[in-house]
Amino acid sequence: MGITQTNSEHAGTDMSLSVRDVAVRLNVSEKTVYKWLKTGLIPASRIGKSWMITEESVQSLIEPTLSTPAVTSANYSPTAIAPTRADSSAVPAANNAQGQDAEYLTRFTNVLTGAVSQGVQAVLGPRASDPATSATIASALGNASDEVLLQGIGLREFFGDRGHTAILKQMAAEDRAVQIRAILVNPVSEFARARAVAEDGAQFEDEDRFKAGPLYNDSWRSLNVIAAMKKDAESRSHFGIDVRFVDHWPSVYLVMTPESTFVETYQFGKPDAAVDGSSIDGLVPMFQFQSNSSYATILRQHFDYIWSGANPHVKTHSLADIAAAMQVDV
Repeated sequence: MGITQTNSEHAGTDMSLSVRDVAVRLNVSEKTVYKWLKTGLIPASRIGKSWMITEESVQSLIEPTLSTPAVTSANYSPTAIAPTRADSSAVPAANNAQGQDAEYLTRFTNVLTGAVSQGVQAVLGPRASDPATSATIASALGNASDEVLLQGIGLREFFGDRGHTAILKQMAAEDRAVQIRAILVNPVSEFARARAVAEDGAQFEDEDRFKAGPLYNDSWRSLNVIAAMKKDAESRSHFGIDVRFVDHWPSVYLVMTPESTFVETYQFGKPDAAVDGSSIDGLVPMFQFQSNSSYATILRQHFDYIWSGANPHVKTHSLADIAAAMQVDV
C-alpha cells in the first residue's frame, strides 16, 4: 500500500503519498516532513534512503484516534512509532507549528495594514546612530518645494556647522521656491536649562555656568547661522525663512516637507551605558509618514497653533527678541 520515496522524488501514484503530498496535506515544508519521518513522528518504514509512506501514516497525525497502539520500551523503534492521544509531542507539534505560522502571518498582515492605512512610509533608525536616517531626511529636504516645517529643541543639524545646514544654504543660494518655518525652544528659558541639567549635570542650574556651557554656546552659534540665513533670504525672490522661539517643551522632533513627515519623540531617558551625556534626542527610532496622512495633518495643526502664539501660557518669541537676549546682531 506504500511507495518508495527517495530524497529526490516528489511524485506519487494513485495508491501512495509522496513527501510533497504529505507536506501539502499537513501545510508544512518537505524538509519538515523528512524531519518527522526520521524522528518517527510520521510512521513509515525506510529501506536505504527510501521511505514507504502510506495514507494511514498521515491519517495517524490528522486523526490520532486512528493511530496504532502505543509502543512499549520493549518494542520501541523510531520508525515504528504512531502518535497517540498520550503522545504530546506528535499531533500538537504539527498543529502548533501550523497555528504559530498562521498567527505570525496574521500579526504581520495586521501590522502592514495598520501602517499603510495610517500613512507610514518607513520606520527609520535613531538619527544619532543611523546614517541612513539622516540620508533619508536629507533626500526629502533636497527634493522639497513649497513649505518645510521644522520643530525641535535646538535643531543644530539645520542651523549648525554641519548636518543639513548645507542643504538650507543651497536652497537660499538657488533662490528655490521654499519657505522654511522653524520652531525652537527659547535658548534662555527654563526649558533650555532643563536640557542642560539633564545632559551635562546639575552644575548647570547655575545661570553663569549655564551660559558658559556647551548647549548655550551651541544655541548662540545656531542663532548666528539663522540670522545670516534670514538676511540672505531678504535679497531673494522665492526663498524665505522665519524662526520662532517658544517657552515650551516640544513633544516631538519634526521635519515636514510636502511629501514626507519625519517624527521622533523627545524624552529624558538614555541607555544606562551611554557615556556621551546625550539624553534628549536622536536615541529612538524615527517614523516617516506621508504628509497627507491624518497624523501628519494633526502635527501640522499643532505646529501652527504653537507658531501662532494663541495660547497665553506658551509664550512665543521672535528672532529679534532672542537675538537681543543673546547679544547677536541681526
